[in-house]
Amino acid sequence: MKLRLLEKKIQTPGVTTFVFQPAEPVSWQAGQFAHYVLHHEPTDERGSDRWFTISSAPYEEVMCITTRHTDDEGSTFKKKLFSLKEGKRIEVSDIDGDFIVDDLTKEYVFIAGGIGITPFHSILKQLDHEKKQITVTLLYSNRDQNVVFKEELDAFAQNNPNIHIAYIYSPEHIDEKKIQELVPDLQKPVFYVSGPEPMVESLGNTLKEMGVKEENLKQDWFPGYPAE
Repeated sequence: MKLRLLEKKIQTPGVTTFVFQPAEPVSWQAGQFAHYVLHHEPTDERGSDRWFTISSAPYEEVMCITTRHTDDEGSTFKKKLFSLKEGKRIEVSDIDGDFIVDDLTKEYVFIAGGIGITPFHSILKQLDHEKKQITVTLLYSNRDQNVVFKEELDAFAQNNPNIHIAYIYSPEHIDEKKIQELVPDLQKPVFYVSGPEPMVESLGNTLKEMGVKEENLKQDWFPGYPAE
């Protein structure tokens, strides 16, 4: 299916949201990802396709990619994406993923590193739109105070007193000590971890060592990004 670029929104320095209009109605669940193809020449070894979490909420009926890029680094795919003009098209297929919330009776801990906030943004935005309550502690680690989606996240928390957000800026980071400080009961909530692959793998191991059961842990990693 084709998507047409409607606009680009600069979220923070180096992070942009690309808003695409699908050529036909498409449905997905908040927190899922899609397979995108952007044909270009020449291509590097990573090719012309990528998987990106859909950062918009399903009710918005647009599909958004929110991603980081610098002019002097990055793949040919990213360079082509960032140079894409409004009205141009990209292909999408294979919407998938189980990084979704389907039981609002449980408590959750969302752990996001940098651009790993995208699935949580989609989930919380959809729930806010539907006026559904979730009990969640969001631990959001970022390299600096240029936090992607901060105004929206704060608004979601204002609308729902059961949403608690802790922003953690470098040189601080999310580790065992920080988790113990902010999440006193490790046995009750379900943990969702999203971000650069090294961070997600490391925190997944840490949480298991802290006693979090495998069935209470979901991980979603973003290849190609350094740990925040």
